[in-house]
Order: sequence, then structure tokens, then C-alpha cells
Amino acid sequence: MLRRFTAVSGMMKTKLFLVAILMIILPAMAVIGDEPTPPGQPDAWLTTTGRSGLNLNGKMFTLSSNNGGVTFYPPSYHFPTPYQTRRHKDRAPITTAATTRAPTAVGPTTGVSVCVRYMTDYMYQTFPLFTVSPKKSTLKLQGSTDVFTLSYQDHNSVGLEPIVYLWPDITQEIWTSVCLTVDTSKGVVQLFNGGYMSVREVLPTQYVWAGEPVIDFPGFDGQLTDVHMWDYPLNYKEVFYYITRGYYGSYNGSVISWSYISYSNRGRAVMEDSYDMQAKQSIREPEQERGLKEEKLRFFSMEEEKRRELF
Repeated sequence: MLRRFTAVSGMMKTKLFLVAILMIILPAMAVIGDEPTPPGQPDAWLTTTGRSGLNLNGKMFTLSSNNGGVTFYPPSYHFPTPYQTRRHKDRAPITTAATTRAPTAVGPTTGVSVCVRYMTDYMYQTFPLFTVSPKKSTLKLQGSTDVFTLSYQDHNSVGLEPIVYLWPDITQEIWTSVCLTVDTSKGVVQLFNGGYMSVREVLPTQYVWAGEPVIDFPGFDGQLTDVHMWDYPLNYKEVFYYITRGYYGSYNGSVISWSYISYSNRGRAVMEDSYDMQAKQSIREPEQERGLKEEKLRFFSMEEEKRRELF
């Protein structure tokens, strides 16, 4: 009996000793693993984990040149909001499952591409369409009826005129579909507008995109929808898929996607159902009403037949 007690007591002492050693070793391992970033390494953009992205398919934003803009960024990106945002009553966008992305160092890429659909009644005057990466390596695109201007590094600019008819089979629609591609490895830029494209323009000076995953729309009088961003220059096939709304092939931004996105609106910007969705609803409602009327007529005819059988 005494031997058994002594053995149990020895085992308990051994376990306590191992626990004490682990309590000393684990904090030391954590300190060793938390090494500072070596000098010369690119900084990682501040990200958060566990946040849900929004699926904005079927949605559009109505903007205003009088303080009505919106900013888009990935759900994992920490975007500071220095102003209050307000949500308008509308059908809620779809919330997709959160995807945890570890913060990684963002270095120079081969380029950047942005595609967006917009609508405005500006005819001949220029207006600010969007700004890529407002804080670092900024790109600003101004739009007009037929000529676009890309500005970068505050004092460099390139005129882009999409007049070359590339895809004759693309039909006219209510939205203006625009894709901007910047190839930083070759130093060229190109713009697509519907079935037309500009020539490839050489940038006056070297431009390197730092990778800030933010697109800001400062505000114009009109609507925008289906915003996407890629961290490389799109090829013609990928642009064609976007311009044709995925009819010939799917498209999805590698940095920002309309089906998995976060946004911060300001001022008088409003999110609402897109024109396409509103048109579908207006067609569907009369069909539903007609279906209800037919159901009522069938019900009354059945009741009338029952009365006749009784009498």
C-alpha cells in the first residue's frame, strides 16, 4: 500500500514539474517568434480578420457632385472612417461568409486594373470618376464623353481616347462599362469603353503601384455599380468578359470584387437596387398579380360548381 502511494505521489510531482517547464518555455517561444520586420522589407497593409464581406450584386450607388461619394475596399482591409456614414432603408445586401486572410507584405506588382459601370448625364464636361490608392501611388481617372485623363504623381497625366472599334458585337446598353489597365512592368496604360479601346499609351515617367487596395469615387451626378480591382494588367479576354457582363466567361476582381466587398459612403451617397433589378421587379409584380387573379377565378368557379351539385 505504501509503495503504491509513493508511486502516485512521484507521478504527481513529475506532472507538476513538466507544467512548470512549459510555463517557462512557451512565453519564450512567443517572444522569439515575434521578430521585428527586417529593414528594407515592404510594410504590410493593416488588415483585420473575421469580418464579413457584402455581396452587392443587384445594387448600385447614386452619387452626387455636391458631397456624395463612396469608397470601396476588401473586407479584410482596415479602412479608417474619419466621417460618419449613414445607411438608407433599402433591401439589405447579401452577407457572405467571412474569409480570414493573414496580413502579408505588399510589394510592387506588375500593375493594376479597375473596371466599373457608371451612368451620368454629363455630356461634354469632364468629371472625377475614381481614385485608386488615395494614400500612396495614387491614380486619378477623369471621365467625359469621349476622352479620359489619367493622372499620377500629382503632375503627370495621360490622355486616353477610346475610339478604336475592337468588339463590334457588343450591343449598346444603359451603363457605360469602363476598364483601366496599367502595366507597370512595361510602363503602358490602356482604357476600354464598351466595345472601344484606346491605343496603348506610354507613361511619361515610371509608375509603381504600392498595392493599397482602395478605390474612391469622390462623387459625380449619376450612378455606379459592379466595381472590381485586380493587382495585374488585364488581358483582352478578361476585359471582354467584364464588358459583356460575364456572358462569355466569368470575371472577379483579385483585390476588390463586387460580390465580396466593403464600402464607406459619405455625404449624400445612396445605395439602392440597380436599374436592372428594378426593371425585373416591375415586370414580376404584374405577373404575380395576374397569377393571384387567376387563382381567385379558379376558386370561385369551383365554389359555383359545388353549389350546382348541391341543388
